[in-house]
Amino acid sequence: MPARPQADPRRVAVLFVVLAVSATPTAAHAYIGPGAGFALGGSFIFALAGMLLAIGALFMWPIRVAIRGLRSRRRAGKGSAKRVIVVGLDGLDPQLCDDFMAKGLMPNLKQLADAGGYKPLATTLPAMSPVGWSTFATGTDPSGHNIFDFLTSDRKTHAPVLSSTKITETGRLKKLGPWVVGRPKAKIELLRRSKPFWKTLAEQGVPSTILRVPITFPPDKFGGRMLSAMCVPDLRGTQGSFTHFCAPVKDQSAAAMGGTRLVFDTPEPGTYGGRLPGPDMPTEDGGHAPVLLPFTVAVDRTARRAHFEVGDATFTLGADEYSPWIPLKFGSGRATAHGICRFRVTSFDDPFQVYVTPINLDPEHPDMPISDPPHFAIALAKLQGKFATLGLAEDTWALNERVIDEKAFLEQAYLIHEERRTQFLHALDRNPAGAIAVVFDATDRIQHMFWRYRDPDHPANAGQDTTEFADAIEQVYAAGDAVVGETLARVRKGDAVFVISDHGFANFTRGVNLNTWFRDHGYLYLKSDPADGPVPVLAAGSRVDASEIDWPRTRAFTNGLAGWYLNLKGREKDGCVEPADARALLDEINGKLAGLPDPRGGEAIRESWAAADVYRGPYASNSPDAIVGYNRGYRADWHAAVGRLTDEAIRDNRRAWSGDHCMDPDQVPGVVFANRPLERDDCALVDMAPTVLDLFGITRPGHMHGRSLFEVKP
Repeated sequence: MPARPQADPRRVAVLFVVLAVSATPTAAHAYIGPGAGFALGGSFIFALAGMLLAIGALFMWPIRVAIRGLRSRRRAGKGSAKRVIVVGLDGLDPQLCDDFMAKGLMPNLKQLADAGGYKPLATTLPAMSPVGWSTFATGTDPSGHNIFDFLTSDRKTHAPVLSSTKITETGRLKKLGPWVVGRPKAKIELLRRSKPFWKTLAEQGVPSTILRVPITFPPDKFGGRMLSAMCVPDLRGTQGSFTHFCAPVKDQSAAAMGGTRLVFDTPEPGTYGGRLPGPDMPTEDGGHAPVLLPFTVAVDRTARRAHFEVGDATFTLGADEYSPWIPLKFGSGRATAHGICRFRVTSFDDPFQVYVTPINLDPEHPDMPISDPPHFAIALAKLQGKFATLGLAEDTWALNERVIDEKAFLEQAYLIHEERRTQFLHALDRNPAGAIAVVFDATDRIQHMFWRYRDPDHPANAGQDTTEFADAIEQVYAAGDAVVGETLARVRKGDAVFVISDHGFANFTRGVNLNTWFRDHGYLYLKSDPADGPVPVLAAGSRVDASEIDWPRTRAFTNGLAGWYLNLKGREKDGCVEPADARALLDEINGKLAGLPDPRGGEAIRESWAAADVYRGPYASNSPDAIVGYNRGYRADWHAAVGRLTDEAIRDNRRAWSGDHCMDPDQVPGVVFANRPLERDDCALVDMAPTVLDLFGITRPGHMHGRSLFEVKP
């Protein structure tokens, strides 16, 4: 998923695009491993557009206020709330909430629960963040908003691609003598469909501020304020690629393990030179090449201090210290790209090592649209300082790869949490009316990476600490509760407050590779498999890429985390399943998967549903053909998520990413807390959008499947 370094472009103002999908786990970040994204240059154009829009907004402000006032008067007396505040604590689990409230760790949420404002909140099918938060926004199930997974299958290539954002490129660079001319253009499209509640509110004159709610990239244009979240790429066009520098060692191959692990140059003793990979940029021959940003580090091992010179920035770090956000500029002239990252020395001992976070888009110089209006992100950065813009900002993969340790990960997560908290409280203090929604990610990310501490027998505990950070999950729940306390302290008469999660959490000890299972049961073949007779057993520890699958013979396959696909004739490239036979084959496989036994005991899969039986919306055909409901403790295997096969169909999960929720939704519900009593026991995430509208006296639109939490069921 990482893009490679880059070279010096000509003085031509261009927009450029790099779209990369990789299945290499060392380059894999985000939820399942692969990155998919793009990098845009030409920040001058974005900055100019932002300034022009800001000037236009200033002149239009009186007219907009007048229109909003007229619309608000038409609703006068209909609503029961002047302001609706939604605090999303991603992944907050009802079982843990009950436990921690009983222990006194969450006094503010306990206050809401004691007043009758606490219920489990049914999640979505499948139970994962891009699906859940899209349902929160639109009040529809996945077949109504078109987001079924983190990834979807490209029907032409069988490859996994990002499900939420599509990019198309038009125009080409041309070489005229010594000059490169032309202007490639990139169109960024949000693939989430349906209308989110904040657009409906805007149509009725109700202002909204939406901060870091997932699947909002590129940001909606609706007349309010929005800061984009999940699926905002890093500057290299991936969903988050760290860089790890290591001093040269005798076994050079061990230090440079490929992907984003690089070796320092050593011009003189105690001084190291590195080249930080940035985005791809146009070259003189009309192609693209990665830009490298040189930097140097002078190391005093006795004092355990390292002095960095990176671009125009200089700073000194000791052991176990993050740098502040360091601004980076790649390229020159008008064809530049701006990013920010943090540095951390991970070892002063031999070999000297430095970790660099993924290069986030610089919110003061955004090279892509990350907020609406465009100057909103710039204003926040000027007012509060630079902040993380990457959709999945907490670097889970660096911990998975043991490039950073648990302490470094927690520090990073809380730095980002504090940025989000500052932005949210600023919005609360300055918006006396309308809707304010924010999502905090630390609760989700820390549960993913520290769940093994709750299970002494977890496979990921082998050779790792099992005591020092045993309270990490308790602490992040307490941090979320503290934000709730600050929110309640700012509540005014007429405010409705909700604290919600999109799903709960569970142990993830064993991964299921359905591609391996399909091959074992005659539904998938490799090119090397014989035409007749049993297929050979894969060697222990082997991994087989999707490029080795014999598609004309393969009837079923998987990628992503939600379910699996038939290789349907006329739909997939080299499809071999006749449409007339599809339903019978689907039912046959689902019947075998339900109750799938684990060789070590227990059942890995609770149920596998035909998508046609559970989805009825206009985008149902974009779903996987079947959705798998894994039992607690199981999830799709890391390699299956990117289309690979492994030697075992069910195997141990040994990564630090030891907790998950991509399971049967009945087993991982979320929560809803409110400062108003909740009479219904059947609260669901799909009900949140209608609830917000109802509190402002706005009738639920016809496309919404949910109903207000304050609506009595007929």
